[in-house]
Amino acid sequence: MGVSGLLTIGAITTYLTTRSALTRQFDHALHSKIGALSSVVELEGEKIGMDSTDDILREFEGRKAGVFYEVWQEGGSVAETSPSLNGCSLPRPDNISEVPTYWDITLTNGLLIRATGLRFKPHPANDDTNQPASITAILVVAADRQELDHSLATLALVLVGTGVLVLTLTSILVPAVLRHELAPLGELAAQAQRIEAESLSGRFTTSGLPGELVPISSRLNDLLQRLQKSFDRERQFSDDLAHEFRTPIAELRSLAEFSLKWPENRDEEMDKNVLTIALQMENIITSLLAIARGSMGAVTIAAMPVELGELVSSVCAAFQSRAETRGLKFHVVLPSNFKIHTDPTLFRSIVTNLLDNAVEYSQSGSVIKIKGESLDGRFGLGIGNKAERLESSDLPHLFDRFWRKDTARSGGEHSGLGLTLVQAFATSLGYSLKASLDEPGELTMYLSGLVDLPIHGKTISTEQKK
Repeated sequence: MGVSGLLTIGAITTYLTTRSALTRQFDHALHSKIGALSSVVELEGEKIGMDSTDDILREFEGRKAGVFYEVWQEGGSVAETSPSLNGCSLPRPDNISEVPTYWDITLTNGLLIRATGLRFKPHPANDDTNQPASITAILVVAADRQELDHSLATLALVLVGTGVLVLTLTSILVPAVLRHELAPLGELAAQAQRIEAESLSGRFTTSGLPGELVPISSRLNDLLQRLQKSFDRERQFSDDLAHEFRTPIAELRSLAEFSLKWPENRDEEMDKNVLTIALQMENIITSLLAIARGSMGAVTIAAMPVELGELVSSVCAAFQSRAETRGLKFHVVLPSNFKIHTDPTLFRSIVTNLLDNAVEYSQSGSVIKIKGESLDGRFGLGIGNKAERLESSDLPHLFDRFWRKDTARSGGEHSGLGLTLVQAFATSLGYSLKASLDEPGELTMYLSGLVDLPIHGKTISTEQKK
């Protein structure tokens, strides 16, 4: 419903309420007059008359008094008529009772009046108790309602005029005010429309904006900042991926061109190199797919009891030969017979990648520390190794795809996806994985989570090759 409809309803309601109140007030005045007049109507013998000495009759004497009365003897003729009627007569309704009723009538001279009537038994003149009590009088009192109608007409005119004025001002002022007040919002929308992937570095202005729009502009700036970081990471990922594949593809091309040019010199070692390069590229692609599934929560979990010490010991045994080659030792401290409810395949992949990273980058001759603990329904597993080349500023980048401390290093057995894969699997299991430099030059990877994993499903293959 529009403004005009609301104004119309309000005006009609106001008019009807006021008219009802004024009419009740008018009727109350008539009620007082008919009550006073009925007290001066007397019965003289078998005729009805009025006590002419009463002051109440003076109000009805003038021809322009505006009030009128007429008295009938029931079943007979008119008994008394007010001088103010000036030759006119009031109609006598047939439904008059002992309770006053009210109605509107028009006199023969065209005057619109409002009347009330009363049926009653007049008292005997001079208190003569011998007078018959069966004679009934009918009294009608009326008053000119011109002033009432004028007041109601004035009220209606004021309401209509006010409504028209309000609608006119609303149609002129409201659009102007809205245009002025919504101009900053329109500018904000126009600026948002101009934003593209290449212009994420731009920011919405917060100066000169209304207070209500400042928080919106600030949140949009935060959103742009997050989008810019995400786009930058994706661009960096594309660059890193191209860099990772450039070397093995160049090697494959070189080997293929050599085989085509000198097929007689092709030997078994060349085929082994081709296979190694193909496996390396396959490993990168498989790891990226696993990371993507973990990030989207698409990894299916099959939780079952796993003895932590037994699993860690079996993984350490798989790295024992590589560790001895570099003079590394494992120092394992785990709770005895401590079981956690988890997906054994994903959990083994996490521990395997963390130990692989520790064995690969630990300082030769150092100790790899493995410590497990349990507290209030949670477990913690820390794997620490000497990493003197790492600094605190490197920690946020450890889980980035293809990140290496030595940016010039490329290719080889490690693709720089191991820790990223570990974090994706940890997130899928609802675990937390954090990296810290607890001591100077010692990196600790700490995995923690609930002992009982409330996830069940179908086991999937998660074995990843480095």
